[in-house]
Amino acid sequence: MKKEDLYNEEINPNGISITIVDLDENVWERGYYCETEDGTWYEVYVNLEIKKYYPEIDLNNEEHNEIFSGFNDLYLGDYVDNNQITFFVPIGEDEFTLENLTEILC
Repeated sequence: MKKEDLYNEEINPNGISITIVDLDENVWERGYYCETEDGTWYEVYVNLEIKKYYPEIDLNNEEHNEIFSGFNDLYLGDYVDNNQITFFVPIGEDEFTLENLTEILC
């Protein structure tokens, strides 16, 4: 499956659905991933403590844009209501990863 096939139900009927078992509980409530030929999609949910510090993430905010804009295919449309962050880590990416996002939010 290619990166862009993530939401094609014929190719990937389960979406981002494999549970991440070793998440940092100081940051994340839960998380899921889906590996593709091109890299890995993540769907992670911040816990309520982190949500207090980041009640919203707005890429129009200069500080937020500087911190978060490097993450590939970053989707924050469900962040305010559901604490959800979705993004893609291409193969070979070593800076904008789940580990890096965890460190940013810690």
